[in-house]
Amino acid sequence: MDYTKSFSQVTGVMKSSLIRELVASTKNIPGLISFAGGFPSPKTFPTQLLGDIFREVVENEGADVLQYGASEGDTLLKKQLQNWEGYELSPDEMVITVGATNALYYYGRTLVNPGDVILCEAPSFLGSLVAFDALQADVQSVPIDCGGIVLSEFESRVKQLRAQGKKIKFLYVIPDFHNPGGISYSLERRRDLLTFCIANEIPIVEDNPYSRLRFSGEPLPTLYRLDSTEFHSGTVTEVVSFSKILGPGMRIAYAKGNADLINKMVSWQQKVNITPDCVAQRVVARFLERGLMDPHIASICDFYRPYLRKMLDVLESRMPQNVVWTKPEGGIFLWLTLPESINADELFVQASQNKVSFIPGSKFYPTGQECFNTLRLNFTFSTLEQIETGIQRLAELLK
Repeated sequence: MDYTKSFSQVTGVMKSSLIRELVASTKNIPGLISFAGGFPSPKTFPTQLLGDIFREVVENEGADVLQYGASEGDTLLKKQLQNWEGYELSPDEMVITVGATNALYYYGRTLVNPGDVILCEAPSFLGSLVAFDALQADVQSVPIDCGGIVLSEFESRVKQLRAQGKKIKFLYVIPDFHNPGGISYSLERRRDLLTFCIANEIPIVEDNPYSRLRFSGEPLPTLYRLDSTEFHSGTVTEVVSFSKILGPGMRIAYAKGNADLINKMVSWQQKVNITPDCVAQRVVARFLERGLMDPHIASICDFYRPYLRKMLDVLESRMPQNVVWTKPEGGIFLWLTLPESINADELFVQASQNKVSFIPGSKFYPTGQECFNTLRLNFTFSTLEQIETGIQRLAELLK
């Protein structure tokens, strides 16, 4: 049977993850140094601690956690998350999900009809763009600079779209150690963005997998925290992931926001996943309860700090002067801008032949809005020696 003739309309045009395809295309090249994936270092995984807690949870709480769980998430984990973050939230204002992309999909599924507009940064995280694509949304991007989304461009785009009769359902942003841009929003930009979105009734979904991976500088309040403490508007829904902290395989994330919105996101989770992983949720709850999270995050930052410094130093010493890059204070990515005459998609093929890999920047834009002279580098999965050698190979190719 040829099932391709029976695919639904959205399935027929749905895109796969281009990043995963690109990474797979270079997997079997001997000696390849890859800066392409978004992988945390396995050396940062708290394997012994998690192994002990997993065993204890299954042995002592198995009758509970091996049973079907609540679609909104484990009550104990919600309580521990509130204690950890210092928020006084109603349980109805939080949902635990199977990774951040699920939370973002449920958020979009709750709000978006086919053809509705989702605004995002240019560039933006491909995984989210793919999820929004599955909603049949009209995804429109707005440029960012070193301080965040360019507000003049954002305001102009909003006016333009509304003049065309378009429905803008929300703005998707990654304000801290942006993926792929590596930038963080300034405090002033955060406040100005909130002021505009509140005045124009544009909900914000804030993707936050990286803010706690800060290696230097002063932490800034998330948009959600600013809204909760200064604006009190309920405009922001924050999605927090443990993938870069405990390990992507845990598949634990959570969203917090308006109770009516969260309730509908829970309804979507009932239909898609029934419940998040009950054992993993309880393990994270016990990890938090024992005060292990903050020291563990501090150890991750100590581990990654020299890797970021190494990549920045080698870029500075080796790259041609007409190449520029972001200089983040944390996270796991850098963003390079090449001369306009260089196409990073073509460079990707040449770089693979020279045994170094990255993700071309064009993959982080909605279709038809691409920028081709940019690329993303990851610094958390390679050794210090590989960073030195790989950046040298890339620099020589660019020269």
